[in-house]
Amino acid sequence: MGRYILVHDIGTTGDKAVLFDVDKQEIVASTIIEYPTLYPNPLWAEQRPDDWWNAFIESTRRLLKTVNPGDVEAISFSGQMMACLPVDRDGNALRNAIIWMDQRSVDEVEFVRNIFSDYEFYRVTGNRLSPTYPIAKILWLKRNEPNIYNRAYLFLQPKDYVVAKLTGMFQTDFSDASLTGMLDIHKKTWASNILNEIGIDLDKLPQIKPSATVIGEISSDIAHKLGFPHRPVVVLGCGDGICTAVGAAATNISDCYTYLGASAWISVLSREPLIDKSMRLFNMVYVDPSIYAPIGTMQSAGASLKWFRDNIFLLERFVSSFVDISPYELIDREAEKSPIGAKGLLFLPYLMGERAPWWSPYARGVLIGLTLSHSRNEIARAVLEGVALNLGLIMASFQENNVDIKEPVSLVGGGSRSTLWPKIIASIYNKKVSVLKYREEVAALGAAITAAYALKIYSNLREAKNVNKPQQIFTPSDTEVVIYKKLIEIFKKCYLVLEEIFKEIDTLYRSIP
Repeated sequence: MGRYILVHDIGTTGDKAVLFDVDKQEIVASTIIEYPTLYPNPLWAEQRPDDWWNAFIESTRRLLKTVNPGDVEAISFSGQMMACLPVDRDGNALRNAIIWMDQRSVDEVEFVRNIFSDYEFYRVTGNRLSPTYPIAKILWLKRNEPNIYNRAYLFLQPKDYVVAKLTGMFQTDFSDASLTGMLDIHKKTWASNILNEIGIDLDKLPQIKPSATVIGEISSDIAHKLGFPHRPVVVLGCGDGICTAVGAAATNISDCYTYLGASAWISVLSREPLIDKSMRLFNMVYVDPSIYAPIGTMQSAGASLKWFRDNIFLLERFVSSFVDISPYELIDREAEKSPIGAKGLLFLPYLMGERAPWWSPYARGVLIGLTLSHSRNEIARAVLEGVALNLGLIMASFQENNVDIKEPVSLVGGGSRSTLWPKIIASIYNKKVSVLKYREEVAALGAAITAAYALKIYSNLREAKNVNKPQQIFTPSDTEVVIYKKLIEIFKKCYLVLEEIFKEIDTLYRSIP
């Protein structure tokens, strides 16, 4: 017998579902149902909402086989952020969701920029103008698919879509709202002045609630379909950035963590939003809406390593399935054979444009310094270092804004399983970095702790520090700190030199029939 919270992290690659035992403070079962991302055009990225729902159903059924379903007290959610999904009044999706990495709405960003300057927009929303934000994606729909826009009852985020299917309630939380580009980050209400000026209907946006809100019970039909003998309550939960903060034990002001997954980010808790004059960083609202989580995100972190695996490590990827060893472990071994700096080889990890620190949809991936003397060892290390160097630029952005950052910096996400990456990151940050007990389930773990807090099982979110403790701490190497300090400046110059060339390449590509 136990008390369990069922959590679904509706992520980019799949639904990562876990059962969390609130008394033992541990994850007792987990599963993942993957679903595809569709790329209809270059820099477009969509997902089918039915895939989210079907993954939710299947993963729930799997996990309920491991416990008495009657002991599940609540269902809670984490979810990928910054999507655009129009639904009708019954909660039915009107088209595929345009997800966070999609960069199609460049023209819509220029439209908004002609009304509000970049800094005017940033100062209100705490986020900068970018085609990655839902505000631009909604405008794209209004201009290119007006029938869909007009039929839309509301625009939802992935987790909110599944919550609506379960309960019939259409709501979002402050964390997801804070990364739409449509929230006044100071007032914590929809930015009506901006929305009215650019022509987005305010009544097409859902009501905003704190993340730790009990929405209601699941419907009787769904409970029966899933095999519940009762109707568990549903906790709204958070966007994955904030769920990850809780799961990574960032619960006090100045606690800092790095997430290293398909994308990567650095975030730190603050009493005020961080308004960076260079607009490199942006802001989320925490589980406690009085607290903020300034953040800097890069587009293609683990995704860069996956590209390397799929295109250069083909044979090893095939062989690894027979010898029960991860291809990523093999990549680590290759990279460890290369010296620091990969013998003068640099990798710019901008395979899907870039957010922090450059905020350019035109940025592209580049290998610089390649010679006949280089092997896969150096390319592997250059990819790991390139991602870490860009994270180093993000960390520097926080430091330039005099943000207090406690050490060690927690490192979570699939990339934290690497034996080499944490060492590189610690030396580039010049800070101690800790790898935690739970790494890949960290967003789901944060949603579980948020739900336990909402149900008053836990009196505060600091229980996260008892649940997810450091397992290993990496200390910066004095020698490597000096080398990486020089290398990061060269890395930065490489992007700045190529910035206009990236735009020229994009213009040429668009002109070719």
